[in-house]
Amino acid sequence: MSGRPQQKKPAYIGGGESAPAGSFLTSFWRSQITAPDKREGNILIAVSTTVFAAAIIFTRTFGDLIVPQFA
Repeated sequence: MSGRPQQKKPAYIGGGESAPAGSFLTSFWRSQITAPDKREGNILIAVSTTVFAAAIIFTRTFGDLIVPQFA
């Protein structure tokens, strides 16, 4: 061994404090989308968006059956 201290390689897998900052999008993805403390809200947003899109598709497909036909 030499007299120098041995340098550790940074552990990037798993994120954490030692992960590089990266670009705006990667830091946003890490702090807002995949963060465990934000997961419940993200799931609610995803479910709400899915129900909204399904309602639009249903209305466009079967809208003529919903409106009563007066003779």
